[in-house]
Amino acid sequence: MIFDSADYYFIDFQTDLPKEAAGTRIGMYLAWLTLRGLGGEGVNGYLGDLRARRISCADLLFDACDGKLGALDVNDEGLAFTEHYYAAQFNGDFDAVFAGQFSRTGHDLDDSCSIPCSWHNFDRLALVLNRRLLDWRALSDQVAWPALPALDGVYAAVLRALQPFMQTKGFVHDPVNEPDMTDAPSPSRVGHLYCSDFPGGKHWLLVVVKSTPQGAISLALTVASRLDTVAERIRNHGLPEYFNDTAESPLPYTALLRLPHWLRGDPDLLVEADDDGNTALVLRGPQGLAKTVLLLAQRCETLLGPLLDQLATVQGLDAVRCTRPLSESILYTEPFNRFVLSTAEAAGNPRILQLCDELEALGSDPQAPGSRMFYPNLMAHIRLVRERNGAA
Repeated sequence: MIFDSADYYFIDFQTDLPKEAAGTRIGMYLAWLTLRGLGGEGVNGYLGDLRARRISCADLLFDACDGKLGALDVNDEGLAFTEHYYAAQFNGDFDAVFAGQFSRTGHDLDDSCSIPCSWHNFDRLALVLNRRLLDWRALSDQVAWPALPALDGVYAAVLRALQPFMQTKGFVHDPVNEPDMTDAPSPSRVGHLYCSDFPGGKHWLLVVVKSTPQGAISLALTVASRLDTVAERIRNHGLPEYFNDTAESPLPYTALLRLPHWLRGDPDLLVEADDDGNTALVLRGPQGLAKTVLLLAQRCETLLGPLLDQLATVQGLDAVRCTRPLSESILYTEPFNRFVLSTAEAAGNPRILQLCDELEALGSDPQAPGSRMFYPNLMAHIRLVRERNGAA
């Protein structure tokens, strides 16, 4: 049985898209299946390359499956899920995630296949696929989720699990900044902001639980960080004609991380996206609550703690943000901002001119995420950085 083939798309292309573009959406689905432990024997040999992101999703499809997604490329559970989901929902979900980035060639198929086959885009799609998988598992197992405690009780359980980590990192309740960083209290939501000081800056941790229309509870954890030396350079970028920052403007965050950023690819904690694009861990029943908060507390100790240490130094922040390529950084959102070059300059990154070139290429892509109205700002900043760093 063949579920989909790149040939189906390629033969109908009306513009000059390469054949590889026909493998993007199928390849992303195949890579997600494989990383979730649902792949067949033939693709599991690529797991190491997938986890290290040394191979693209389209290359996986063509190398491992000759451009076709079939029943032999998935295990038993992957087959059952794909039979239920792929033909009925996958293309609609893919289009909903990326519709804002489609080209406008006049050919719908070409437009939807024009999405770059990047790991950044994969991470966005994976949030929806995670949700579909967990909902399907509940449906197929005919699970009636036991009632969870009230929101206050769930929040207390989450806070108890995270308390050792928060104490180690010095997080305390921050009621002063809380109104600016979180939504107003409501019966369907409990959330608080915590702050930790480090030499030269601050970290914030926002923990929120919400009830869902399906009777479950979602858990979101957001990290913000401000390294003052870099924040000052971002604010005082030297381009007053493009930005309204002044010396009295608040310092910006130098890093903002939600769960899918630092839990990217976690095999046990599947971050989901709701219909509004919000991302969270969904707690389905008391057992789900206990397991999820335990795993989250462990990941805070092993992943988030060292990451916060990196974000607290100029060189560490530079290493996290200025990856090769830039678009694979967990901090990357879009090219039209000052964060990359301001961080690189503060750190004395020897690749500063190459970073200018890479940002210019990213910003020139008509499908780049972010608002193209800021493209002139980006180019002005690049020119200034090149001048400051000796470019001819």
